[in-house]
Amino acid sequence: MPRAVSWIWMYCAVHVALGAIAYAHFLITGSYQYLTWYFVIPGTLFFLVTAAAEFYLAFECRAGFDVDEPMRMVWTTITLTSSARFLAATLIFLDHWRFARVPASPLLVLGLTPPQSLAEIGEVIGGPIAMVLLAFALGRVLAIQREFGILRGLTRADIVLICLIILFTLGEAANIERYLGPAYPRRSVAQAILWMSDPILGFLLVEAVLIRRSAHRIGIGLVSKCWGMYVIAIMATLAGDAAIWGAGEELFTQNLVPLTWYIWFFVAAAYASAPAYQLAAMKLPQLPRSELNDSQKT
Repeated sequence: MPRAVSWIWMYCAVHVALGAIAYAHFLITGSYQYLTWYFVIPGTLFFLVTAAAEFYLAFECRAGFDVDEPMRMVWTTITLTSSARFLAATLIFLDHWRFARVPASPLLVLGLTPPQSLAEIGEVIGGPIAMVLLAFALGRVLAIQREFGILRGLTRADIVLICLIILFTLGEAANIERYLGPAYPRRSVAQAILWMSDPILGFLLVEAVLIRRSAHRIGIGLVSKCWGMYVIAIMATLAGDAAIWGAGEELFTQNLVPLTWYIWFFVAAAYASAPAYQLAAMKLPQLPRSELNDSQKT
């Protein structure tokens, strides 16, 4: 395993272990005091650090390709994606600054209210906007794989997984229709945009799985793991969204709801690990023979 990937997941493990202590305190006492402190302070810091690491590693990957190479555009877009996630984490961290509502806003005519916090803007930038950028990047990778004749189809397991994602997306669409009813006259702009997250995630999952399958079949180990990390990150994001939906539908007990919040730390770690694997693959020819053998084993 590349050193950068090891550091990312060690940091994630230590952070989640700290969170386990806060969760245990919540179970024993019923108080949200330490649990809230954990997610607001160390949790926000975790997202900032992993997003910064993702941006740095993606930028280094981009620099490793010449201007005329097709993968240069891919990693340029992924760098923009990671910068969007870092900006989102920063805005959420600064959420104590509030925007004043503009009474004469034309958005009110549509039954929408402008964002009232930096967190709402951050969720949009780090959510749908970052997803659209990543979808473009993965689409370029698929085009390159098709051009070189290495693109492969989905397996039966992939098709089953995608069908489950489609069913979940349809369920979310039905839930959105309910919120568009007269009982909910005001929707924020951020919420209206965030409703597009799950369809985009389903599309991203198909792209990432196709890329990972094709890279794996031609035997590119570290590169295959790079795209595999994107598959894990997208699936974990879908799991997090499903947990939010389940909590809203009261499918979980109050003791279990906070446990689902930890999913997002694994999402951030997976996103940061993806460019770390790509960068390790690009540096393989520069390694001494002993280190090269160790890297190939992992």
